[in-house]
Amino acid sequence: MQHTAGNYEAFARPRPAQHAQETKAYIVGSGLAGLAAAVFLIRDAGVPGTNVTILEKDDIAGGALDGLDVPEKGFVIRGGRELENHMECLWDMMRSIPSLELEGASVLDEFYWLNKDDPNYSLRRATVRQGEDAGHEGRFDLPKRAQKDLLRIFLAERAEMEGKRIDEVMGREFLDSPFWMYWRTMFAFEEWHSALEFKLYLHRFVHHIGGLPDFSALKFTKYNQYESFVLPLMHYLTEHGVVFQSGTEVVDVDFAHRNGEIRATAIHCRRDGAGETIELGEHDLALMTIGSLVDNSDEGDHHTAAVLDEAPAPAWDLWKWAAPVVRSGLCVSRRVPFRGCSGEHSRPG
Repeated sequence: MQHTAGNYEAFARPRPAQHAQETKAYIVGSGLAGLAAAVFLIRDAGVPGTNVTILEKDDIAGGALDGLDVPEKGFVIRGGRELENHMECLWDMMRSIPSLELEGASVLDEFYWLNKDDPNYSLRRATVRQGEDAGHEGRFDLPKRAQKDLLRIFLAERAEMEGKRIDEVMGREFLDSPFWMYWRTMFAFEEWHSALEFKLYLHRFVHHIGGLPDFSALKFTKYNQYESFVLPLMHYLTEHGVVFQSGTEVVDVDFAHRNGEIRATAIHCRRDGAGETIELGEHDLALMTIGSLVDNSDEGDHHTAAVLDEAPAPAWDLWKWAAPVVRSGLCVSRRVPFRGCSGEHSRPG
């Protein structure tokens, strides 16, 4: 779907993609991005659900959209999305996913009605001295110097912010303001976090600045996001015949020139400890996300702290390997040299 200033594009249905019926799609990871890719392949591209396979390393789908009742630990939620009304692709998808509880309603209907009936609102956003109102009364209290800093960061080129901390580009007047308190507690920012990430968040959520003081910018699901989003998505995809292949870690992807393009030709996996190769045909697709929010996460309990895992994350390693290969235009394989489209190549140094 193309995005324009009106609803014309949104209301029109796309034509099925060319070769949709014979296309097989392999999606790496069953997080929200992978599940969404499967939905749009079926709904908009016309690919049969039985031709779509989702390869997942873990034994459960959903990625960071957790919400698991684990009796010996409690309720486990590693991540969650802060939801708002301009997540256009998400709500476009959810209008097509049937609710698991309300007959004849979509997940979007269910979500919309809930937030109309029970809008999010905080009567007291900040407290001091063990519960006293901080007295900000919704004010941002940004001095002119802080306003200039904020505008400068918003208008800066991305390269200007790379490699810098927030406290290196924002003055003390800004960092001591109620605006920064509202912002950092809404989006989990610290002063030593990335200045570039702060800039990108400003661009993404500038339309919700007015809702920072009372949290009215946010909307919520009825249950946790695993039960409210992942389960309905999995039900929809399973009903359409999508194959969920758990216990499968993708370790490598081969690329080659094909019809003037660099295309994936094979996916190499470890499935339940054994090696497996999926050969890709002319019209097949390999869809890879650029890493995982929870790949190196760990779980604690009431008596044990989670362990900090600083080892390389497999999902990011896969992408770091694939990206320079695609940019270089080489036909390569990581494991052994192979005869590509114009001679033998091995992994570039």
